[in-house]
Amino acid sequence: MLPTPSAVICANCGARIETTGSGEIGCLGCLLQAGLEREGEVGPAEVPETLGTYRIERHDDGTPWELGRGAMGVTYRAQDISLERAVALKLIGPEFCQRGAEARERFVREARAAASLHHPHVAAIYQFGIDEDSGHCFSAMELIEGETLDQLVRRTGPLDVLTVIEIARQIVSALIAAGKGGIVHRDLKPANVMVAGTDEAGKVTIKVIDFGLAKALSENEETRALTGGGFLGTPAFASPEQLRRVKVDVRSDIYSLGATLWFLLTGHTPFGDAAPARPPEEQLKSAHVPKRLVTLLLAMLAPEPAARPSAREIEARLAPPPLRRAGWKSIVTGASVCLLALGGAAYFFSQSHPPPADPAILPRSIAVLPFQNLNGDPGSANFVDGVQDELLTDLARVAQLKVVNRDSVATYKHGLPRDLRAISRELGVAFLVEGSVRQAAGTVHMNAQLTDARTGVLRWSQNYDRPVTEVFAIQSEIAQAVAAQLGAKIAPPEKARIETPPTPDLTAFSLYNRAKVLLIATSFNPRGKANFMEAAQLLGEAVARDPNFLLAWCELASAHDSLYFLGLDRTSLRLSLGEDAIKTALQLQPDSGEAHLARARHLYQCYLAYEPALNELEIARRTLPNHVGVFTLAGYLYRRQGKWEESNNAFTNALALDPRNTSVLQQVAISYNLQRRYQDAGNILDQALRLTPENIDLRAARAEVEFNWHADTRPLHQLASAILARNPAAAPDLAGLSLILGFCERDPVATKNAIVALGDGIFGPDAMQFRHFFWEGLAARMDGDTDAAERAFTAARAEQARKVEAAPDFAPALCILGLIDAGLGHKADAIREGRRAVEMLPISREPINGAHMVEFLAMIYAWSGEPSPACVELEKATKLPGTLSYGQLRLSPMWDDLRGHTRFKKIVASLAPDDNR
Repeated sequence: MLPTPSAVICANCGARIETTGSGEIGCLGCLLQAGLEREGEVGPAEVPETLGTYRIERHDDGTPWELGRGAMGVTYRAQDISLERAVALKLIGPEFCQRGAEARERFVREARAAASLHHPHVAAIYQFGIDEDSGHCFSAMELIEGETLDQLVRRTGPLDVLTVIEIARQIVSALIAAGKGGIVHRDLKPANVMVAGTDEAGKVTIKVIDFGLAKALSENEETRALTGGGFLGTPAFASPEQLRRVKVDVRSDIYSLGATLWFLLTGHTPFGDAAPARPPEEQLKSAHVPKRLVTLLLAMLAPEPAARPSAREIEARLAPPPLRRAGWKSIVTGASVCLLALGGAAYFFSQSHPPPADPAILPRSIAVLPFQNLNGDPGSANFVDGVQDELLTDLARVAQLKVVNRDSVATYKHGLPRDLRAISRELGVAFLVEGSVRQAAGTVHMNAQLTDARTGVLRWSQNYDRPVTEVFAIQSEIAQAVAAQLGAKIAPPEKARIETPPTPDLTAFSLYNRAKVLLIATSFNPRGKANFMEAAQLLGEAVARDPNFLLAWCELASAHDSLYFLGLDRTSLRLSLGEDAIKTALQLQPDSGEAHLARARHLYQCYLAYEPALNELEIARRTLPNHVGVFTLAGYLYRRQGKWEESNNAFTNALALDPRNTSVLQQVAISYNLQRRYQDAGNILDQALRLTPENIDLRAARAEVEFNWHADTRPLHQLASAILARNPAAAPDLAGLSLILGFCERDPVATKNAIVALGDGIFGPDAMQFRHFFWEGLAARMDGDTDAAERAFTAARAEQARKVEAAPDFAPALCILGLIDAGLGHKADAIREGRRAVEMLPISREPINGAHMVEFLAMIYAWSGEPSPACVELEKATKLPGTLSYGQLRLSPMWDDLRGHTRFKKIVASLAPDDNR
């Protein structure tokens, strides 16, 4: 029998140190193991042939087939004679079992509890038993053909962060399941976690072994322990309360998990030999462990159980913000943006810019290039584009594929030279699909071919000649054939969605595609309302032809919601039209990812309900694993919550699926601009311009960076002059840019021309959209023409009052009314309306437009002859993320009323770039 140790100190395994009465020095677990081996209680010579219905397998030389040994016994490979299956049989020494009837009963009771745990990441326990002949307790468990994490780390060295995070997620899910049954492991460590397999993408699957065995063999706080009152476990991974031999719960397993993850990341236990008061963080830093993960590990290793996070909290913290559950792949492995959408590690890895456009290429990554229009006529182009887009959509439904989205492939038009290997590198994909389409006399001819772009080898090709009504069936067949060629398994729900045509009505499909082009191309430009209205009309015709056309209902909701959100038609009718479209879509297909994505957008744009919208996005993501819109909307949502890092990570995940999508790059730049990180914004826009050098929106955005940053209007002026000289008809599209120039350069002729170009359009920051009457009033105010200013502001007020009456809860509309009243000299009304707008839309609810409320309240005070409160509000606004900039304060006539005030000059100087201070 082992001597009882006294609680002193350990040196054998590098953890808790104990001494025994015989003078031996070592942790109790090590001493226990040494005792087992020394006494030969479970040594090979004493191993019985059978235990119950289990026969222990042996090598050719007759020695038992040992799988591993530890403090609680030795595990052998065995055969279940009755069920004819291989098992892992742990043979427990008699000193643990020959302790009387009470201890034996407790062993069986705890064993039954442990055996009740069924979980994909827990090795199943088939039986606990006591062999009456030999006195051995034994445990028959699921046989895992693999190695332990301890063996893996000792063989290969520390594991990469992504692998460790995936392992952590699986173990935490097992702890949560165990906690529901009141089961505590008590000996969680790398040697008790098996690597059950690794898939083609390198993702490991693990299984925890020996769940509940330590409790079955250790102290019952109310009765004498089977081990004589000692701790049974592995001290290097045991919690402080275990070493103190007090009652433990699941928080002890949390500590052990933290120590296990530390070992996997560094190859060391967190406390080593010296048992410091705090784990050495430098080990994690040397292993390049992200700061967020370091913080989580330190919390798990807190000395006091109450300070440790729960298993549920760890599960939440391991999930990334883009959708709280999206993509674990990250630049930490040397892979780039294409990997981010496939797991969730983006949460742990902060970065200033999206990764470079040279991503590591996954074997199951693919892009569908624009198809060739064999008819040649422009009228067929819409149909051909729709065919390609729907094929891409079908492939994107397969979770085992990484599919690049439409914006990134749109630039590779058929007819232009295609270097497939170069395209592969640019898009970060291994395979490319090309094709052609011809319509004639009610039939459609399609060709599709799959090429391994890395080698140039044609992997698959097929021609189809069918009635045109079968075009969607052809797309489905192509998608499934391509997935099969890439070795991707299509889950039954994915297959059902792929095989379901969007609509049997090809005319409705054509209307839908025309509307989609309008919606995609429309941004914050003066013609936005007209485009949204036209799209809504086309989609209305589509659903009238086919009331079951789900995708059309979703896009129709988007058109209505955009009109409402941007204040272009913020009426109860527009809101109800969006509501009805969402409701219809969900009634048609309650589990549709597109319907839940549309509902997420609706909750965001119409109600500013960010968390419910994120919940809808998570539902959408389950069936839309490759949909860039899921991630971009997450980026918008997090940005509206003021969660800048999470927003940037979401946009980065979007770029993983759409690496050449300049709109997403522009959104990243917008986020930097709102944070006044102008250098970063400029760098991102430069990156986007390298992809599309002639993109007018990007060139204007890049020029605006210099205006905001350095109060320099020259880049904007040069751009506008160059565009208008080449194409005077572009004036309406440049009206907003021209207004900035006209006012800030104090050019009355240019200002007047810009207002004429604006026409019935609108211009302003975010929801603060002003019509031409307001700009006419500002121009007259700038010129000192009080009569003209009053006429224009009076007309503007009548129009704005109607908007406020139609949408009394829309703070931006009320704020604009307040500014107009300030221009008319209605001081009391103006200040009341401005203050009310701030109350209606506080920063806590919506940081971007909320900041505009504060900014424009400052302007209302300034126009009302109240410079002191104006500067108070303005100082608040400059400390908030937003569009308010050095360039605006320095040059815009909207701030002329404060120019002579010292406090205002200090505020302007506080925003100046370093070289201007």
